[in-house]
Amino acid sequence: MAQDYIVLDDQNENGMIAINKSVFKAIAEISIDEIEEAFQVPNSRFTKPLNIKIENNRLNIEADVKLKYGANVEQTCELVQNRIYENILFMTGFKANNVTVNVSGFEK
Repeated sequence: MAQDYIVLDDQNENGMIAINKSVFKAIAEISIDEIEEAFQVPNSRFTKPLNIKIENNRLNIEADVKLKYGANVEQTCELVQNRIYENILFMTGFKANNVTVNVSGFEK
């Protein structure tokens, strides 16, 4: 069953610390925007270009991106993947289980 939160610390004297999946989504969006050769695919009625799934306290991210025409696909996707992973780790201290990057097209 999918969760909406990842529990970072459930045994704290003041309560528990948990992060909502919308936080991970925002970090992933910012990470994609940081890369000049990659663009976010806009949300539409039928597509969700950024899927965040949390199951058993494991974070899985799937991002659909468009690339700048002429960019090296493999290098750019690897850069997007690493940037998302590293930013989430840096900002939350949590390691993503899986970051998948799908190329859905190109832009000039």
